[in-house]
Amino acid sequence: MDNFEQSTISRLSALEEKAKHTDNKINSLEERTNVIGRIATLVEQQVEINKDSQAQSREQFSTLNEMSNSLKNLSKSYEKLDNRVEILERSDSTRKIDPSQFTKDLVFKVLPSVIATIIGAWLLIHFGLK
Repeated sequence: MDNFEQSTISRLSALEEKAKHTDNKINSLEERTNVIGRIATLVEQQVEINKDSQAQSREQFSTLNEMSNSLKNLSKSYEKLDNRVEILERSDSTRKIDPSQFTKDLVFKVLPSVIATIIGAWLLIHFGLK
């Protein structure tokens, strides 16, 4: 073999090595491209999940606000009820029957009426007025 053939063969060998190396790089880049596509899909899915989570968080916030307002209203209603119960208890304590007052009323109001009725009935019977 002459020098030209040897040089051509060595260049051809070098080109084949470069082609193998380039082929390996291309395969590696294809794998990376596939991985990037999967990552992009996962990111899109995560964005949708985040949107759903935000919507749920808003709904929960709204629900908690409504619950808070309901509890405030319930607390106000309880305070009003407590005040009304206090008023009723105070008025109830003034309505209790006082035994001494009851006896006085009986002696000075009811008993004279009963006595007057008995005397009136006796007079009617005695004088013959029927």
